[in-house]
Amino acid sequence: MSDEQLPVPYEVGFGKPPVKHRFEKGKSGNPSGRPRRKKQERRQIDPAFKPTDGLILEEAYRPVTIREGERTIVLPAIQAAVRSLAISAMKGSRLSQRALAELVRAVEERKSSEHLASLENAFEYQQKWTAELERRRQRGITDLPDPIPHPEDIVIDLHTGHVRTDGPLDEREKRDWNERLARRDEAQCAVNRSAQMCRTSRSEKRKAVWQAEWHFEQRIFDIINDSMPKRYKMTLENRSYALGASREGEALDELRGNRTLRNEYLK
Repeated sequence: MSDEQLPVPYEVGFGKPPVKHRFEKGKSGNPSGRPRRKKQERRQIDPAFKPTDGLILEEAYRPVTIREGERTIVLPAIQAAVRSLAISAMKGSRLSQRALAELVRAVEERKSSEHLASLENAFEYQQKWTAELERRRQRGITDLPDPIPHPEDIVIDLHTGHVRTDGPLDEREKRDWNERLARRDEAQCAVNRSAQMCRTSRSEKRKAVWQAEWHFEQRIFDIINDSMPKRYKMTLENRSYALGASREGEALDELRGNRTLRNEYLK
């Protein structure tokens, strides 16, 4: 082969790919064409989400620094605005006085309306479920669960109009209450057993062991029982009145004020 027939050396490097990988003249390097861009879906707006409301509340509760006499204090912006309105009213501005009076009146009316609605709902709930539970009792229906909250746990103070619930409010709280009541029942059984063994044991050493368990379980019973509303309270059988034994109505307060007891009983 002559020198004229030798292939021309091709330098491979930056911007110079090998010959067989070069684009051919008149032929596209991407015959399939550029892939079509995926059309962006229009973002759906949740009607329950109101961004403007969020912005308004964010600004209303944004902390601001104001001067009050010789000191500066930090308040939410809405509170600072109401305070400024009240100060202006006290200085004699009739517009501010009228605006403040209307603002206070609107708040009081709304709170009164909400309180009345809450009271009516409590009465209705209590009467409805009391009647239903009585119907079940008369017909011997025992396979249906009690409502939560239980109507007997709803306490309505007719003097103040306040409503409170002395019992579990939902299933999670109900499970917690059931666990505590079950532990109290276990404590009663343990007290009965320990009291019997302590009274019949002839060994002073064994008697001391049984008495220690007796007092421990008695305190467990009292701690749980003291925390319960009146409807759930029980009277402990075989109560010990020996030195060091817990007393009804005092165990919970003793636990709160005694770190040693807390470490022993709240493990």
